[in-house]
Amino acid sequence: MKKILALILALAMIFALTACGSAAPAPAPAPAAQGGEAPAAAPAEAPAEPAKPVKLGYITSDPSSGFWKEVLESLQKACEEEGVELVYQIASDSAGMRASYDSLLAQDVDIVVDGYSIEEIANAYAEEAVESGVPFMAVAFNCPVEGAYSYGTSNDGMGVSFGEFVAEAVQKEWDGKIDLLVTCNAYTAVPAMASRTDKAIETLLATPGFEYLKDVEWIQIDTGLDTSTIGANTANTILSHPDAKNIVFVVCTDAFCPTIVNALADSGASDKVLMVSSDCTTTYIDYAKEAAASSEWSPWYGSLDLQTATYGNKLLAKALAILNGENPEPYTEHSGVMVTKYNINDFYG
Repeated sequence: MKKILALILALAMIFALTACGSAAPAPAPAPAAQGGEAPAAAPAEAPAEPAKPVKLGYITSDPSSGFWKEVLESLQKACEEEGVELVYQIASDSAGMRASYDSLLAQDVDIVVDGYSIEEIANAYAEEAVESGVPFMAVAFNCPVEGAYSYGTSNDGMGVSFGEFVAEAVQKEWDGKIDLLVTCNAYTAVPAMASRTDKAIETLLATPGFEYLKDVEWIQIDTGLDTSTIGANTANTILSHPDAKNIVFVVCTDAFCPTIVNALADSGASDKVLMVSSDCTTTYIDYAKEAAASSEWSPWYGSLDLQTATYGNKLLAKALAILNGENPEPYTEHSGVMVTKYNINDFYG
């Protein structure tokens, strides 16, 4: 009996030792991929390529001075601040416009901004750009081509500004009385610019209290593109209307005004004229500062300042909106301010 018990005890100890020393079962192998092959490891993601910088192509008229110089400088500054590459070409005639446009396309610009062409020329390039899928934006007028964009102060817009300002000035200075209307513009040389002055007269006629102007004579002086005849035309206008005491001159640009001022002085009519123009050039700024320091009447009453230093940021913002597919309004009007001897030091003190 003792031998049987001893044998049972020995067998139990051997079983316990065997159980304690056994390894944990190995995990089941992963199921094989279809076809009997093990699944391949997921490939590492490739690093994202840096975004291509926007390249803006700009065509400008002579940027050595004046409006186009200021627009180009403000656009250069805006592009530098936003990290946009600016490529620009200078065009001096229709052949230069063709070469400039083709050069920009060859440089793979993302958008063409045309600051050179007058409307009649620009519309053809706008149509060409839209057909080829290149975004196109004109500067300084409302381009009518569907699919193209525009930014700037239109000639119509300037005319409205002139008319509204003249109405206020004449009420203040002459109690609303006007005896003669004169517009000076390059009617034959640049027909598209006619509304810059003529819209002013239309705006005046539509202003309450000025309906009587439909019976007042309106003289249009065709200046051409130089000042060789404008002095004589001004003098003839004054001498042929000796009874006109309150004469409004609306002039398309500052460039013609010094000649008109001299002709008025020679004719003894400086105190009869209230003249407005556009561009607020250094010549006008100096004139207005001198006028502000004097108590005498100054016939060159005001110049529309387009504040071109702000053009660049606004032009670029619209260009980027177009490229981002935001579909901005086709035309954006850029409003200016009329600078006179009364506020000259607020802007150019």
